[in-house]
Amino acid sequence: MVEEWMPYAQAVYEIAKETKKEEEFLKSLRELSQIWKEEKEFVLALSHPKIAKATKKEWLLSLFEKELDPILMQTLLVFNEHGVIQALAKITEAFETCYQEDHDIQNVLVKSACVLDPAQEASLKKMLEKKLNKEVTLSVKIEPELIAGLRVQAGDLVLDNTVLSRLEAIKEKIKN
Repeated sequence: MVEEWMPYAQAVYEIAKETKKEEEFLKSLRELSQIWKEEKEFVLALSHPKIAKATKKEWLLSLFEKELDPILMQTLLVFNEHGVIQALAKITEAFETCYQEDHDIQNVLVKSACVLDPAQEASLKKMLEKKLNKEVTLSVKIEPELIAGLRVQAGDLVLDNTVLSRLEAIKEKIKN
């Protein structure tokens, strides 16, 4: 759960904001998160209690010191010392949440029965940005079982205009 890692993410975000490096940190954390997701054995080794933290520190420095901003590198080393380095992907998700909240960006999940063309996506994005009064990033997921229409979820707001939901509503009315 992302909430568990929010204190770490908030601390890193505060540093990024103070140094005006939010985008740089976000980009680097996303890249590191991808490595963590792909290299599961590496992450297991980083979380293994029998491997000394000093050894893990050497690994992190040899792999990332030349690639990362010194502040972000130091952050990885602190995460290693505190035994949370294996959760970097989750901390990154929480960092993204901090970034999006700070920049008024709303992630919106759109479920559609069929593929939306670029014009439909652009129109939907524009309408949602106006309604939510925020910048919107769309994630479109195709779910043929919806039959037709869209189900839009933006945080707690859910708009369901699918044939499936209408059929289920009719089914409930018939039952009652």
